[in-house]
Amino acid sequence: MSKQASRTAYEPVGRGDQPDGAAGDEKVVLKPVVGMFGSIAFIVGSIIGTGIFLSPTGVLEGVSGSVGWSLVFWVICAALSTCGAYCYLELASIFKKSGGDFTFMDEIYGPMVGYVRVWIMFFMGCPVWSAVQCIVVATYITTPFFQCNDPPFIAVRLLSICVLLITLFINCYSTMLATRFQIIYTIAKNVGLAVIILSGIVLLCHGKTDSFRNAFQPQEPFDVRKISGAIYAGMFACSGWAHLIFIVEEVKNPNKILPIAMNISMTLVTVLYLLANISYLTAMTPQEILGSDAVAADYAVRVLGSWSWLIWAFVAISAAGSLNSGVYTRTRLIFAASREGRFPRILSFIHIKHHTPILPLIMPIPITLAMLCWANVWFLINFMGFIEVIFQTMCYCIIPYVRWKYPEREIPFKTNILVSLISITASSFILILTIISAPIDCLIGICFIAAAIGIYYLDLFVTSHPGTYSGVTDKINNLLQKLFLSVPQEGKTY
Repeated sequence: MSKQASRTAYEPVGRGDQPDGAAGDEKVVLKPVVGMFGSIAFIVGSIIGTGIFLSPTGVLEGVSGSVGWSLVFWVICAALSTCGAYCYLELASIFKKSGGDFTFMDEIYGPMVGYVRVWIMFFMGCPVWSAVQCIVVATYITTPFFQCNDPPFIAVRLLSICVLLITLFINCYSTMLATRFQIIYTIAKNVGLAVIILSGIVLLCHGKTDSFRNAFQPQEPFDVRKISGAIYAGMFACSGWAHLIFIVEEVKNPNKILPIAMNISMTLVTVLYLLANISYLTAMTPQEILGSDAVAADYAVRVLGSWSWLIWAFVAISAAGSLNSGVYTRTRLIFAASREGRFPRILSFIHIKHHTPILPLIMPIPITLAMLCWANVWFLINFMGFIEVIFQTMCYCIIPYVRWKYPEREIPFKTNILVSLISITASSFILILTIISAPIDCLIGICFIAAAIGIYYLDLFVTSHPGTYSGVTDKINNLLQKLFLSVPQEGKTY
């Protein structure tokens, strides 16, 4: 959709049409409410999901069971993720708008690429990740009540819907409330990791070091394909750092806070991941870890005894934190895209009282509910991950292009050009590995991208020949605006 077409499609309801006293004299904008602690909470809360609790086996398996090399690979993957984070920090300092990779690609690659990014996020990204995280939360809340057996499908799905609606309510009600919940979630998941780490330290002090003897000795010959899998698993576990870049306009003094928060967060995550893996190895052998579907739960049963249920609770809280962070940040991509005219402009309107972009939060609900009713929703993760890596690689390529095309352009946070080249190489490697290991999933992802491109050109045709559709869309937009008490942003926030 072109910017001109989107801005003239209908006449927004003005502030004079609002209920008396609804918003006072305060401007309706997304306020910068995320400070240093909130920024760290969003980054750490997005990265640390359930993987480190449940199945940190991918890296260990990739290095043929070598404990020492697995720890080295964790550090390498964290370093590569940090390089990617620095690239996004530089791009955020250049463009200074919320929306993350949508904003970067829309500015450099043009409106079609921007439209494809937001279309994928609206119809697939938000619903898929929200559905999966809701199911994880519900599963680990209900499992202890069924003697650690698989809980009933209906019970999990109904509880998943409740979790989704509660999270959406929090984010619709207040950005400050959502930020405070994110801080609480992040503290709670770090407490869960602290329980594992401290108990592991105690075991180390009691001489439980059998797993660390001949630490760099593999249990079988190294396999190049498995080593590739180790890097893939480690990079996936360290992903999520980009979420804060989606909300850069809501961060207080972003040029100062973002780099500090990113450095603290990536260092903290690296240390926690290393210590957690070491702790697991104090009570379990590498073979036992490789054969476990829920490492933290098995560890807790051995070490915590009757208190092992705490780990299930911490896993649920960790997933809830990832859900809250994802809902908060991904909807800002839709908001930013709609504000730029790449999606219906009504999705960029803000609630006059709560100052939240309520429509981008609510509109994907039907798709998310449909995915919650589907038993095999996990299938969608594979090709969504492939699409996300494509977009990230395209963003990394922007840095050398901008340096070459606009050498005099001011860049408040400027990284070494080698950092972007390392990120391009690493993400390209992951793309190639994914194509080789899961060609069908990649083909499905490419088909979704092609469908989005086709819809983009169809949308251009419709907006250039409005005809009878304009009257219908105008009525729908005005109805939604009045129903959700939303108006266009009344001030520039970038």
